[in-house]
Amino acid sequence: MNIREALRNKKRGVKETKHKISAWRIYGEDTVVLFYENWTFSSANLHKLIDYLAMVDRLVIALPARTSDDIVFQVANLQVVDGVLLCEDAIGTAEELNVAQIAFEGFETLKLSEEAQLRLLLL
Repeated sequence: MNIREALRNKKRGVKETKHKISAWRIYGEDTVVLFYENWTFSSANLHKLIDYLAMVDRLVIALPARTSDDIVFQVANLQVVDGVLLCEDAIGTAEELNVAQIAFEGFETLKLSEEAQLRLLLL
């Protein structure tokens, strides 16, 4: 597998991401799915990724479906990122990914179920 294929393999849909997280969990690895409303490259965001990764074994970044290919490529290139997920509805996707811990950056209000709130990580 070359670098291009490896980067493409990081980008997955909701169903594929859920299966991948389940596979990691079999091996005892915890995952956080970090939802960003608007991703920007900044030292603060990069430090935040490292802080989240310090709490779990795997880090998946969830971006809005409208995110440009350039940003997706840049995020996939980050060594600390194990997966990139593009989604239309962050709350619905968070509810569906019930095998991972979740975190949100840049969202004003969140209406999560009680079960999802138990999986919520805050920094």
